Amino acid sequence: MSDVLPNFRRVTIIGVGLLGGSIGLAIKAARRGIHVAGVGRRAESLREAMRIGAIDSAHLEATAPAAQSDLIILATPIGAFASHLRAIAPYLRRGAAITDVGSTKAAVVRMACGILGKSANFIGSHPMAGSERKGAAHARSDLFAGAPCILTPTADTPRAVVERIEKFWRALGARTLRMSPAAHDRAVAAVSHLPHALAALLMLLPKRADLDVAAGGFADSTRLAGGDMEMWRDIFLTNRRAVLAAIDAFDERLMRFRDLVETADVAGMEKFLLSAKARREAWANRPANGGGGLARRP
Repeated sequence: MSDVLPNFRRVTIIGVGLLGGSIGLAIKAARRGIHVAGVGRRAESLREAMRIGAIDSAHLEATAPAAQSDLIILATPIGAFASHLRAIAPYLRRGAAITDVGSTKAAVVRMACGILGKSANFIGSHPMAGSERKGAAHARSDLFAGAPCILTPTADTPRAVVERIEKFWRALGARTLRMSPAAHDRAVAAVSHLPHALAALLMLLPKRADLDVAAGGFADSTRLAGGDMEMWRDIFLTNRRAVLAAIDAFDERLMRFRDLVETADVAGMEKFLLSAKARREAWANRPANGGGGLARRP
């Protein structure tokens, strides 16, 4: 992990669950002397974040800490972003940067620009790291080490803000890349959002009695179904078009696979399975700096 952070002396993290808590711990590991303020809805969550050392001060409202901060990070479910942005907008310090960790970007960027103004110091971020677990109790200082973090600047995003936030995520151990908000949403719909929906569907498919024979393969395939409901509800709602496109593409391929099974097409089945196996192995074995997919869980 790099020990070089941008000149952020005070950081406010709104939402101190798994991601927010891990950001706080990673900041502390990267450099001492930065004051991290945590904002949350529940006092017990804030106490847990304080206990593990992720934050230095706890707040039930974002206005006061955000007014003193050089960087504000939105780490709540996406549905809460607008209310937080409206609350802090009149009090932001000159030059303060704002980012988020939401899993959809087009809707978030539109929302932020609408509330803060197109030329505001906001840039969308999406660190592809996490877990089906929730809460600061599961936060880790190395959660972002080696993980991709996608930044989604627009033509109006100040270059200095892009560079500062890139440097911030790299200091926390992430590998940064830039995409447009729309390109981001198309990509993550296929590699993150649809897999979560499929995990949930797989979990609901068997009869309860059938689960008695489920083992490791089923557990691996359905791990994502244990994710936070509120967070995933907001993801599906704010990325509807891209998720629907991914569902349609999946449905088409599923029907092709069904045809192979129905017709007992041995050659076609072998080609299908070998193609998937080869792509999986190529992805899993990519070098760490090339986007290898096994580094962290999105």
